[in-house]
Amino acid sequence: MKLVEIAKIVKGVPYGDEGITISNVTSPDEAQKSDLTFLFHRDRKTDAGVVISAERVSGKSGIIVKDTRQAMYLLLKEITKTRESKGISPKSSIEENAKISRSCTIEPFAVIRRNAIIGSNTYIGAQCYIDEHVTIGENCEIHPNVVIYTQTKISDFVIIGANSVIGKEGFGYIKNEKYDKIRHVGGVIIESFVELGSCVTVDRGTIGHTVIGEGTKVDNQVHIAHNVKIGKNCVVMGQSGIAGSSRIGNNVVLCGQVGISDHLEIEDDVVVYAKSGVFKSLKKGKEYSGTPAREHSAVLRAIARLYKNTKTGQ
Repeated sequence: MKLVEIAKIVKGVPYGDEGITISNVTSPDEAQKSDLTFLFHRDRKTDAGVVISAERVSGKSGIIVKDTRQAMYLLLKEITKTRESKGISPKSSIEENAKISRSCTIEPFAVIRRNAIIGSNTYIGAQCYIDEHVTIGENCEIHPNVVIYTQTKISDFVIIGANSVIGKEGFGYIKNEKYDKIRHVGGVIIESFVELGSCVTVDRGTIGHTVIGEGTKVDNQVHIAHNVKIGKNCVVMGQSGIAGSSRIGNNVVLCGQVGISDHLEIEDDVVVYAKSGVFKSLKKGKEYSGTPAREHSAVLRAIARLYKNTKTGQ
């Protein structure tokens, strides 16, 4: 692809050798003379022959854009090829009464149980297990070794990373002479355009459903317990955990290793910073941090006083 063609894709202004051909798109550290890279900081050094940045870089050919991250999104979207259907592997195991679109890809050793429904253009990776009465919509990607248990409903354009487990029974017990397990009869609902990373666990509802709202993105190694309700367009970062029956509003951001206690409500537009422990419900549009989580501005003031006293020897 030539520089001038890429400029049209990222809606930028080219300079230098507009006819140069780019062999690869890579990071600034790994780029060579025939490669293209993105520079987010003006003083970043790279051997790339072509750069995309917010300003002209001396000695390079490149493209000037208003938003470098948006340009990255546009270019990578354009050059990423859609997965082509390879059909249904004869080494997969598909039970009677499973309904699978002919345009699906089912890789070797995947197991599809009876009464499962899989929509058009969906990819099921090797060694996945799709249980009875699971519904998966159109244009989904279920990566290798994913387990999806019964009563799970997945809408369209959903991505689930390798080794994730959806719909297992939750961590619920009643103590008699010993701990006896409370059986779960609910399910999981994952709405359209949700993405779950690798090694994510989403427990089914005890009664009712665990719900992940449209457009929400969940990082690797996150646990979502039974009957949790997560709203639309949320971001849940790695190693976070949400305990049972808590409700997360729309546009909420949970940073890495955040813990949410059970039966809480996190209202819309809340941000909870990394390693925070949340034991009370949180109000709309505020930022929180610490354990127990408090408004972030109050935490910063407390830390400032602490270090001021330490510095003065008080």
